[in-house]
Amino acid sequence: MPEYCTPEDVRNRLTANGYLNVGDLDGDGLVESDEIAASITSAIEWAGSEIDYALINHQPPYPLTVARASGNIFLRSRAIDCAAWLVTTNGGRDVPSSFQSAFERAVEMLEGIRDRGNEVPGLINGTTTWRDDGRDIFEIQSEAFT
Repeated sequence: MPEYCTPEDVRNRLTANGYLNVGDLDGDGLVESDEIAASITSAIEWAGSEIDYALINHQPPYPLTVARASGNIFLRSRAIDCAAWLVTTNGGRDVPSSFQSAFERAVEMLEGIRDRGNEVPGLINGTTTWRDDGRDIFEIQSEAFT
């Protein structure tokens, strides 16, 4: 299954300098494929497992294959928040407050999905109010204006 975000997404969140700072494990001034696998990819996989846990424990559960393949911006953003936070903790670093806040907010949102039944914006699982009679709610609203 695909991950919710990519190393490029995490790099964009960290900026080029931040990515080099946290990804260059051997200190040679480059973030190489083995370093991406060791830190960035493992953080992305961890973030994905956190999202999967929230989705599968939602009632009714979201199908993970659909969620992972959806390209959902909400899920991608939460994955980036979690992965960027984890990567910045490598080596016992202090996490910048903006990354800490984004991570805490992501955890809060995922807990809302898992524990309180909050819906994932834009992801249909059979209980959402985003659809009515098999049509997007936006189609129905646009008919009201014509």
